[in-house]
Amino acid sequence: MTAYEHLHERIDSLSPLSESEWLDFSSRWHPHRFKKGDFMIEEGKVEKYFWFVHEGVLRAFFRRNGNESIVGFTYEGDFSGAYDSFLDQKPSDWNIQALSNVEALRISYQDLMEMYDAYKSVERWGRMFNARILIGMGRRQVEVRDFSAEERFDRLMQDSPHIFQKVPQKYLASYLGMTPETFSRMRKSTMKNSVVERT
Repeated sequence: MTAYEHLHERIDSLSPLSESEWLDFSSRWHPHRFKKGDFMIEEGKVEKYFWFVHEGVLRAFFRRNGNESIVGFTYEGDFSGAYDSFLDQKPSDWNIQALSNVEALRISYQDLMEMYDAYKSVERWGRMFNARILIGMGRRQVEVRDFSAEERFDRLMQDSPHIFQKVPQKYLASYLGMTPETFSRMRKSTMKNSVVERT
């Protein structure tokens, strides 16, 4: 599957586009590659693009008092970018960095706004995507505020088990708000229990 076919599939899952709409919309998206360690966006810069990740993994994080805090990850089939910075075209408060080589497509702010105005189907896709982002943010706030470390680990394991193969342990531990040692202990316990259940 090409990057454009992948993008088409993901957009149609929320709001199907006609052939002519897709041809116009897809022409506004352009390929871009990142090497491992490259930044998609850095703190203090304005996010000029909305991104679709075809291959690879990225982490989103911010720095405070010399420490890094992970706020999320993006991988194959996900949309990415500093959404707040992109939407209001003001400097970003956080960073997005490639954890592997990444193949992506991007569309500029101006092109996306023009597509929203031109096609109801594209506007509907954007509305549904933004709704999912807001739901995810609300769920994340509840996890951080009310869930124990064990509950956060279990939910991540249940919702995104593949992430454990894609993202280094130290970054997952930061995302879950625990030390790498605690994360390692929980993962070993989960793996051990999984083996016992299969026997």
